[in-house]
Amino acid sequence: MATISDFGKSVTQMSQDELFGLLRELRQSRRTNKRPAKSSKKSSTSKKEIDIFSALQGMPQAMRDALIKELEGESEE
Repeated sequence: MATISDFGKSVTQMSQDELFGLLRELRQSRRTNKRPAKSSKKSSTSKKEIDIFSALQGMPQAMRDALIKELEGESEE
């Protein structure tokens, strides 16, 4: 248990330098460390796998023919 002798000097008995030092200690002890803001990650959207057959079925016949020609290297230039 604390006794009167455990307490420091009275503020009225301190010099100017001691008072400024005490104020500095109190202010520093009350400051909280500012942590850098956490960088927020953008939620990654899962990439959908593309099924080539369903993509080809959705194309018009003329577009499919043009794609086949380009893939075979017979594109009209």
